Amino acid sequence: MMKLNTALAAAAVAALLAGCGRNDVAEAPPPPAQTSPSQAFLAMTESQAQAMLRQVPLYATALGVSEDYVGMKFSDKLGDFSIAAIDRKKAANAEFLAELTHFDRNQLQGVAATTYDVLQTSLNLAAEFQPYVHGAYSPLGIFSPYTVTQISGPHIELPRVLQTQHPLNSRADADDYLARLGQMQQAFIDIAEVVRLDAEKGVIPPAFALQGAINMIGRMIAPAPSAHPLVDSFAKRLQQVGDISEQQRRQLVAQAAQLVETRVYPGYTELRVALEGILPQATDTPGIWALADGEKRYQLALQAFGGAGKSAAEIHQLGLGEVVRIQAEMDAILQSQGYTDGGVIERYIALSKQPRFIYPNTDAGREQLLAGLNTQMAEIADLLPNILITLPQADVEVRRIAEYEQDGAPGGYYTSPSLDGSRPGIYWINLKDTADWPKFTLPTLTYHEASPGHHLQIAIAQEIDNMPMIRNMLWYSQYGEGWALYAEVLAKELGLYDDDPYGDLGRLQAELFRAARLVVDTGLHYKQWSREQAIDYLHRATGESLASVAREVERYAVWPGQACSYKLGQLKVLELRELARQQLGDAFDLRAFNDQILIRGAVPLPVLEANIKTWIAQTDISH
Repeated sequence: MMKLNTALAAAAVAALLAGCGRNDVAEAPPPPAQTSPSQAFLAMTESQAQAMLRQVPLYATALGVSEDYVGMKFSDKLGDFSIAAIDRKKAANAEFLAELTHFDRNQLQGVAATTYDVLQTSLNLAAEFQPYVHGAYSPLGIFSPYTVTQISGPHIELPRVLQTQHPLNSRADADDYLARLGQMQQAFIDIAEVVRLDAEKGVIPPAFALQGAINMIGRMIAPAPSAHPLVDSFAKRLQQVGDISEQQRRQLVAQAAQLVETRVYPGYTELRVALEGILPQATDTPGIWALADGEKRYQLALQAFGGAGKSAAEIHQLGLGEVVRIQAEMDAILQSQGYTDGGVIERYIALSKQPRFIYPNTDAGREQLLAGLNTQMAEIADLLPNILITLPQADVEVRRIAEYEQDGAPGGYYTSPSLDGSRPGIYWINLKDTADWPKFTLPTLTYHEASPGHHLQIAIAQEIDNMPMIRNMLWYSQYGEGWALYAEVLAKELGLYDDDPYGDLGRLQAELFRAARLVVDTGLHYKQWSREQAIDYLHRATGESLASVAREVERYAVWPGQACSYKLGQLKVLELRELARQQLGDAFDLRAFNDQILIRGAVPLPVLEANIKTWIAQTDISH
């Protein structure tokens, strides 16, 4: 799962992207006399991107852009999380759409034409969201109905960005970090007001999601300030800063601890009070159908996550069919290895619990698991030229999800490298319980989150020379997750499971999990399943542990539609690949096809389909 997230990438973008009003949009410099329509259009998108980044300094930090590009110093600012900022987001959407009307799509070429298609699709969808999304509104079309939940929201994103993405290479960086800590109280006060606004509008997360967020805040404010992760990680990173003395380091750490005590903790407490205040109004109903206009909300969610043209009922049946197909393939492998007694999932569960496949649930066992993931990443790196022409330069590393976050976090996710190359891509894994990760399941997770999955796709997109900044600020789960699930197929085709039937079983079970998500997501939000009904189905259909599927179901409940994006995206890529094979015959080149999926960056599925069909036609003519 990708997250600017990771987590949660898409949720993070929705949480961090704040829009801007007309007064905040910088005027683009006058174009040269010979500026083409494409150049003029891309200049307009740059002006919009710069304006948005000035409003969202944390996102500028996450991207790794320069102060010169943004047009101001931003590394000492958190940004505006107030209700007024929501109004600016909605105004920004309308203003950006109006800008598009000044350009004739037929006169645009190359990346400008694709960017026009991308923005038109995204902005129009975001305009449809406006009546149904309040605190979590994004002017660029990312759908998330709730401002704060157990898995997403500023209460999670703020500390993560500060710990992992705020630069810390100098005394000035350290001072900026402290400045941001000092602003967290006001940020959380503003977020608390947005939560109350959501509640007034009738948009209240399920009770378990609110309680999960409350519990996480409790864990965040439990340590002594000097032992808090925001202080501890700051102290450790300061050890690498060479232009400050040891005495200065101690003073800076002491200041951080004081700010955590006097700003961060009171801010979190304000937010917790707001969440506790609306908890009595929450219900145990997990589906978005229970909200006003719930059917319309879910239709928009499915459209945002790759279900355009398909009804919830059709997606539900698609999932059921895929579950049957994949379980049959798993059955064949199990029988070939001598496991013949009982149902497919019964046999899979018994196999996954065998001690030979489980790392010790200790610090040493977790280190051993992480070392194995690094070995897998090195192995796949040598094989990438067999499936791609274009290869990324950015590095990727694997890290454990922080303990304070792991209870509500997914099993794994990915955060992208900075645009300036100063920070690698990170493949995060939840190691709360190593029993969640039988050894034969880990290769597929690695291929999904790192290469040839999320890291490869995101890094290639970020390294496109003429990619407009606004495109780096967009994430399409159906595209990114669809590619990552397709990448698991590519790993199979590279022969990585030829001598590893258990690994192939793990690959199939991972795909089964994504197919079952189609069933569960539509079950929750369309068929009105209970939380317990969804957990029971997902456990029986996939063999995942009850604790693991409970976390997953609770995630789907607060992020409707997103769980469908994996399989819907993968099936679209495979459909387009088969179309290219049929139409191009001997001229079909897998490496060229995969390049065409990636080298234009992330796009909605309708834009992807149009791009690939154009490439097929051009390739057919040239041959």
